[in-house]
Amino acid sequence: MAGSKERDNSNHAASWWSLLLWIADALVLPCKPIIFPLFSPSPPTVTGTILCPPDGDANGRIRLFLQDGIPADPTLLLLDLPLAPCQLAGASRITLECESGDSGPLLAEPAWAVYCDGRRAGFGTRRAKPTEAEVQALEAMRAVSAGAGRGAGGFTYMRGRFERVVGSADSESYHLVGPSGFFVAHELSFFFLRVRL
Repeated sequence: MAGSKERDNSNHAASWWSLLLWIADALVLPCKPIIFPLFSPSPPTVTGTILCPPDGDANGRIRLFLQDGIPADPTLLLLDLPLAPCQLAGASRITLECESGDSGPLLAEPAWAVYCDGRRAGFGTRRAKPTEAEVQALEAMRAVSAGAGRGAGGFTYMRGRFERVVGSADSESYHLVGPSGFFVAHELSFFFLRVRL
């Protein structure tokens, strides 16, 4: 009698174990295992160059160049900014806003209201191509991936990698990062916002 009870218990346990294995096979095995990467992929970056005009320059405005990838790549954006070099030296947040009913690329907008650390600075305008003097200045610093100094034609420049963050079709931001991939002490960021009409 005791032997038959033990057999019944073992059969009962075996049937529960079989059922558990069947459920595990049905639910777990078709799923792909979840593997968390040790390092997240690095965000896209662009090369940003700020050219400050030499004394006596007819334009007299700071130029912002954004190039997709290495400095030798074609220009993604060229903007004339209504900022003096001393304003930019202490700035951390440059916000550019435009009003448009267009649904084209955000950086193709022609005119921008510019705010420097929350204060309105004026209007920035997009240009299709750089001047001859700007081309020469950019060509002279082709080998510079990050740094600051005085370049050809008397232009003072600052160049670095900017992390590109796309919020939507109407918002993008660019944040200066150091050579090691970390944000630098001077946290310079450009925010582009389009307000739909």
